[in-house]
Amino acid sequence: MEHLLWTEKYRPQTVDDCILPDRLKQPFQEYVNQKQIPNLLLAGGAGVGKTTIAKAMCNEIGCDFMVINGSDESGIDTFRTKIKNYASSMSLTGGRKVIIIDEADYLNPNSTQPALRGAMEEFAVNCSFIFTCNFKNRIIDPLHSRCSVVEFKIQNGQKAKMASQFFKRVEWILEQENVVYDKQVVASVITKHFPDNRRVLNELQRYAVGGT
Repeated sequence: MEHLLWTEKYRPQTVDDCILPDRLKQPFQEYVNQKQIPNLLLAGGAGVGKTTIAKAMCNEIGCDFMVINGSDESGIDTFRTKIKNYASSMSLTGGRKVIIIDEADYLNPNSTQPALRGAMEEFAVNCSFIFTCNFKNRIIDPLHSRCSVVEFKIQNGQKAKMASQFFKRVEWILEQENVVYDKQVVASVITKHFPDNRRVLNELQRYAVGGT
């Protein structure tokens, strides 16, 4: 099913391919170059590329990683089973493992988040954690202090350049999918939803399939 979704089928596989300001991409590229991913807290609006760049780093380095959706699995049982079991096991490739926790601001702040604080210390030698969230104030302070916090803020002067880059990528995707399109329609969808790239692709795929 994932491969039927354009957002997954055409998700960038390298940091360089991610559409973000250079000032944001630079530290992520350094992590890749050093083959070391620290604990990270990536905060910003929906669809701006937080999960994409987290996955891109892991793919480039070639490390084992697991993704957990915090909004679907927010309780302590997720920690006791999936997270702790994965973090405590050795990587098949011999390197560090990474756990990407999407929408971490949905994790229970009274049970799951405090438990993760201890896990980050217990498995520090073996595993790194990347948290993504829309609202960083919903993440408890002990997790903040154990992570490098990166805010995905896009300044007004950068939006036009990024939107132009994304427009070109969208055109390429539509051509790959053999979709006949009107550039003005594509531009209007991007203008309406940017910088939520995921929303743009989902809307365009819906139009392409349903014709409305």
